[in-house]
Amino acid sequence: MTSEKQIKANRRNARKSTGPKTPEGKAIVRSNALKHGLRSESALLLPGEDGSALGQLREHICMDLKPVGELENLLVDQVVACIWKLRRLNLIEDGVLAWEYYGIQAERREREAKSYEKSSLFLPMMGEIEITDERKREEALQLAREAREIQESEIPTVGLAFVKSQDTFSRLIRYQTMLDRSLYRAIHELKQLQADRKVDEGSAIDMSEGMA
Repeated sequence: MTSEKQIKANRRNARKSTGPKTPEGKAIVRSNALKHGLRSESALLLPGEDGSALGQLREHICMDLKPVGELENLLVDQVVACIWKLRRLNLIEDGVLAWEYYGIQAERREREAKSYEKSSLFLPMMGEIEITDERKREEALQLAREAREIQESEIPTVGLAFVKSQDTFSRLIRYQTMLDRSLYRAIHELKQLQADRKVDEGSAIDMSEGMA
């Protein structure tokens, strides 16, 4: 049976613990964060998102908030999820602007290239065109192709996916406001729970010491 002295020592050591310090220990915590805290990578990750970055985020949040027990870990999950989604919103906003900007640039260059073309007077039925300035036309087409390539890259595509819904930016703002509130509410509840736990632990220690 564990002695009262050993119990007190274990409590003191637990309060001093700041988590693993070795690379191996941190790797285990990071792995457990995804399994225990977020239940699985697929719970939050979209295609292309970095699962290891999500694990590192939870590891750092756990080091800051030091959750104990299932309820506190669930609240930490909520904090991590809110932070992760808020980071994603920045990417979405950049993507929306990039999609629109490079689309406009591509259309301008395509119109410019068209301005150097005119229908042939000799073969109008065959759709032949006459190029008035081959060099400038090719330069405009090249710039248009480059703009389209950028527009179709990952970040603008993320923005396009969000644009598909109506009232994009108003929905984005409402979503961000909701996440902000949820984040700070989860942190407040976690801090209150931890404060109550420390009071209870202090009372239990005082009672055990008084009985010793």
